[in-house]
Formats: sequence, C-alpha cells, structure tokens
Amino acid sequence: MKAIAMARFRSLQSSLRTRFTLGLAAVLLPFLLAAAVGLFYLLPRLVDPLEDIVRVVIGEMNPVMHLQANLLTAAMPVNDYLINGESDESILFAQLSHQVDLAFKEAAPERFSLAQEHELIVSARREWQEARQIGEALLRLRDPIGDPQAAREMMRFDAHIYLSVDLLEQLHAISRRFIDADRASARVTRAHSILITFGAFTAALAISLLASATLARSVLTGVDALRQGAACLSADELSHRVILAQRGELAELATAFNAMAEKLEQNQKALYELATRDGLTGLYNQRTFYTLIEGELAHARRFERPVSLLLLDIDHFKHVNDTCGHQAGDAVLKGLSELLNHQARVIDRVCRYGGEEITVILPETDLDAAANIAERMRVAIEARLFDVETGTPIGITVSIGVASFPAQADNAEALVAAADAAMYSAKQSGRNRVIRYKPAAS
Repeated sequence: MKAIAMARFRSLQSSLRTRFTLGLAAVLLPFLLAAAVGLFYLLPRLVDPLEDIVRVVIGEMNPVMHLQANLLTAAMPVNDYLINGESDESILFAQLSHQVDLAFKEAAPERFSLAQEHELIVSARREWQEARQIGEALLRLRDPIGDPQAAREMMRFDAHIYLSVDLLEQLHAISRRFIDADRASARVTRAHSILITFGAFTAALAISLLASATLARSVLTGVDALRQGAACLSADELSHRVILAQRGELAELATAFNAMAEKLEQNQKALYELATRDGLTGLYNQRTFYTLIEGELAHARRFERPVSLLLLDIDHFKHVNDTCGHQAGDAVLKGLSELLNHQARVIDRVCRYGGEEITVILPETDLDAAANIAERMRVAIEARLFDVETGTPIGITVSIGVASFPAQADNAEALVAAADAAMYSAKQSGRNRVIRYKPAAS
C-alpha cells in the first residue's frame, strides 16, 4: 500500500495542475493570479501563431500545388497528339481535363480571404478554359503532324497553360507573405506576454517569498524554454527543439511545439529543394537532372512507357569564348536555354548538364520521336542569331546525341552514357547534326 501511495504522490507531483493546487496552500492570491496569467495568457499565444503558419501552409498551398500538377499533366496528351497523331490522346485529355476541373473546385476562390487571391484563381481558371478549347480543337484535327498552323496553335495552348500555372505560383508568394506576417505577429505577442508575465511574477515573488519563488521556477523553466524555441523559430532556426526534464502539461505543450517546428522544418526543406536551378541559364542543374531522370525512369518502368534523352553540345564553343569573350559565351548559353525551353514540350525537362552541355528529358517518347524533336531543335538553333554585348549577333550550331529507355539503356547512367556516345559520334561526323545511339557491334 505504501508503494502504491508513493507512486500516486509522484504522479501528482508531475502534474502542473497539481503543483498549482498545492501551491495555493503556501502562496497568496497574487501568485495564483501570476500563475494563471502564465498558463492561460502566455502559453497559448506562444503556440497560436505557429498553428496559424501550419494552417496556412497545409490549408492553402497544397490544393494549389495539386492544381498546378494537374494542369501540367493535362497538357501532355495534346503535345503527344501533335507528335504521334494517336486518337486515344483525345480520350486521355478529356479525363485529365475533368481532373483539372475538380482540382479547380478544390482550390475554389472561396477558400481564400483576399480579393487578390480570388482574382488569381479566377484568372488561372480562365486561362485553363482558353487552353482547353485550343487543345480540344487540336485533338479534332485529322492529320496534325507537321501542320504549321497546328504548331502555332500548340504554342498558344502551352502559353495559356504556363500562364495559368504562373498565376497559381503567385498564390504561393501570397501565402509566404502571410507566413512572414504571422511570424512577426508571434514576436510582438510574445514580447507583450513576457512583459505582463514578468510584472505579475515580480509582484508575487515579493509577497510569497521562498514558496512562490520555488513554484515560479517550476513554471518558468518550461515557459522560458518555449519562449526561446519561439525566438529560434522566428530567426529561422527550425531545427531547434524544446527539451523539458519535467513531465505534465508543459511537457505535452513542448511536444506539440516540437511537432509544429518539425512540420515547419519539413516545409522549409521542401521550399529549399525548389532552388535547384542553374544560376546562369535558369535551367535545372545537374543534381536535379539526375533526380528528374530517375523519377521518369521509375514511372516508365511502372507503366512500360519509353523515355528518351537528348544530350546537346555547342559546336566550337571554346572559339566563341576565345574570340568574343566569356560574357558573350554566357549570353549565348542564356539565349540557347531560352530557345530550348521554348522548343520543348510542357512535359519535357531541360537541364544544364555542365559547361556547354545541355540535356533534354523526353517522357513518353521513343527513339524516332525523340530524333524528330532533336532535329527540330537543331534547325531552330542553326537559324537563330544570339545577341551579345560585343555588338554583332552570334550564330551557333549544336551536335545532339539521342538515346532511349528501355530500348538502348536500362538505367539512368547507361542512358546518359548512350546519349553522350551518340553526341560524340555527331561531333566526329562533322558536327551540326543529330545522331541516334547505336550500340557497338559485339
């Protein structure tokens, strides 16, 4: 019985509510007032701003990101139809269009509180509707392959899709501004709470002496740890965690605080991963290229679909740098990147592999279709003059190697190696040409 009683007593000691109850016998009313202020005023206001941040991130950004993904996916059948002319693309486009409409309902303007957000959603939906009409018209063409008018309509279709996605991206920026505003509000509220609590506890300590000081210490240890945690979060130190040796309500609050901090840290890491572009050209960098190609290959393996890769190298680029200067070379790289992004389909991914080498990932594309796309890009590049600061525009040519999964490679490294070998063959064959990878005879 004694052991059971001692266990119950230790359990009572671990409870913050029990410590306040026992303290009433030793302290005066001001100390109870100070404790109530600390418990019911300071602590909720330390947590509420963080809950607002999590609610903004999860409640607003996720539906919009889902809608952006659906828009980009819905553009694939129309692009593919202009390449392969298969009638099944019309059915797939109708299905994906329905998913986009559902996603717009999920991200309805009523979900957002600002008129600017309403306008962005409405404008994005309007751009989608324009794109959908153009896409349906293109899918009704009997023979779209090689049709110049169809190609121009395809550019209009892609422009509306890109604009719709960009309008939704502006919603992300608004959400991030609200997050910053919530953090600023948290700092102000925390400062006010600390001042009020400090005054109340100072008066209580003067009256209650040693007993009130002991009780205040048991409370303020946890409160101070939470205050420091909120300050660290405000300074973007999202890896900080509140560690409390005591048990009870404050420990539960610290656990909730740490859970929210972890969510914020995960969201920040997700945003950081978005910064995967090459600084000069704006293209995806090499690290992101391997992430993208691995993802595309995994998708291709699951659905038994082809993926092709173009490896493009500027011919005699060293001569451009030597004769016109590295600034001119940088201008050529920027202009080439813009041209390739314009020439690429919505589903394609253009990456700077290194130096003057650029890769283009072509999902849902076999070797023949990839070679046709590469040839179209080569002709467009050859016909283009790139403006540079030195005065006279510069013309360039490129050598392009083409390889395809799974026909010629079964993994990312092998696919890159095959495209590189084909590109080298194009160089050796006289440059300014497209070469398909051919395995060496055994």
